[in-house]
Amino acid sequence: MLDSRLNKDALAHLEVMSQVTIYLRSLGFKTRSSKRFTLFGLFKRSNTLDSKLVADLMDAIHNTPAQVSKPLCSTEEYIKMYYRSFDLKHPNSISLEAIFKNYIGD
Repeated sequence: MLDSRLNKDALAHLEVMSQVTIYLRSLGFKTRSSKRFTLFGLFKRSNTLDSKLVADLMDAIHNTPAQVSKPLCSTEEYIKMYYRSFDLKHPNSISLEAIFKNYIGD
C-alpha cells in the first residue's frame, strides 16, 4: 500500500466526502424506479428523496476540497461551521462530525 503525504485531518475530510458519496448513492438506489431511472430523476419533486437533505449535505461538503488543499480556517472551526451545522439540522441522518472524529480517533 502506498503512503499518503496528506495529514490526518486532510485524510479525515476525504473520508467524510467518501461516506457522503456512499450515503447519497444509497439514497438514490432507495428512490430508484425499476421502470425508468435517470440521474436527473433523483431530484424530481415526485420522488421520495429529500431534496432539502441533499442540498444541505452538499452545502456541508462543497468547500472540503479547498479546506484540504488551502485551508479556509482551522479544522475545528471548519467542523463547527459545516459538519456540525449539518448534523444539528439533520440529527437522524449521516453524522459528518462523527465520521471525521472517528477517522482521526477522537
